[in-house]
Amino acid sequence: MNVQQRVRPVPPPGDGPAHAIAGIFAAELKVPAVGFDDNFFDLGGDSLMAETLVLAVQKRFGVRLQTSVLLEAQTPREFGRLIASLVPEHPARELIVPVSGSVGQEPIAMIHGITGSALFANRFSRRLKEKYAIMAVRGMGTELGETPYSTMAEIGTNYFEAFTSVTGRHPEVIGGICVGGLFAIEVGRLSHEATGKRPAIVLIDPPSPGSAWLKPMPDDRLTEGRRRDIVRKVVYWRLLRDTLKAVGLGQTRLGRHLRKKAYKSALLQAAAGFVPSSYPCDILILASSEWGATTVKDYKGWASNEASVKTVVMPGTHNKFRKANMDAIDAEILTFLSARSEAPRENPHRQ
Repeated sequence: MNVQQRVRPVPPPGDGPAHAIAGIFAAELKVPAVGFDDNFFDLGGDSLMAETLVLAVQKRFGVRLQTSVLLEAQTPREFGRLIASLVPEHPARELIVPVSGSVGQEPIAMIHGITGSALFANRFSRRLKEKYAIMAVRGMGTELGETPYSTMAEIGTNYFEAFTSVTGRHPEVIGGICVGGLFAIEVGRLSHEATGKRPAIVLIDPPSPGSAWLKPMPDDRLTEGRRRDIVRKVVYWRLLRDTLKAVGLGQTRLGRHLRKKAYKSALLQAAAGFVPSSYPCDILILASSEWGATTVKDYKGWASNEASVKTVVMPGTHNKFRKANMDAIDAEILTFLSARSEAPRENPHRQ
């Protein structure tokens, strides 16, 4: 049969595996797009296509299936429910929090700053939420009883897999505030490796790559002495946190304060001195005037010819940057993502 050439709306993130399976249907059937309730056989699928499709699903989700599964689950929605019942939830799924008011279709992963809190994402405007489904990523270790991730590899991998598990698709738009920018770059790299596509990365006043203390300062190198100082801070705050928890005071005001201090020191230890690998991506850097002169220069030096970098410097200090420039930041993000989707660039350039 002839399949009508049409563009379907992107399914919402909550549909999970069905989104990825719809993409596999489309690829195997060689059609532009497949809806959640489109039937494999009605679209022209046959036994040979069924075999290659099931193999592709097995590879994508790491499950074992028989080709005859298509008799039971003939649409992406039905197939997605079946896969969801077979694939265990990723333990880091709880870190992904949908932002209230988001009604847009394409999901954006917005990653926390040094405190690990996801509450910063509530400040994004209605305009941004109408176009994109914002998913805030909080830090592992911010809640009582959690152990913070200890390395950049552990952070990046878990955030990437958690977001993929929640949405059923690899993240294509990733943002981060402060140190979350470094995590966003890592998640974007994993997405590029998985899909071959250029992700969009939005960095809101990030620290420079390789920064020892995750903020601009003279001679900002991670020396052995500075590394020892960071380790001492980790041990000190962790000991105080665990002591209060052991005596049942972990949820008191002081206990929460110490947990936050322990988390921040662990995050600093993981990210200090980290220089992400460059890869094909499109980056928007929104920098405060306090950090901008340093971070803009450093990121342009970091990016290879495969990455495009757009920079915007706005007035304000780092700590108050997001609150002072809410509307302008959202407008720049919308402009950046709209331009990227309307006119994808094959030959990246720097601005």
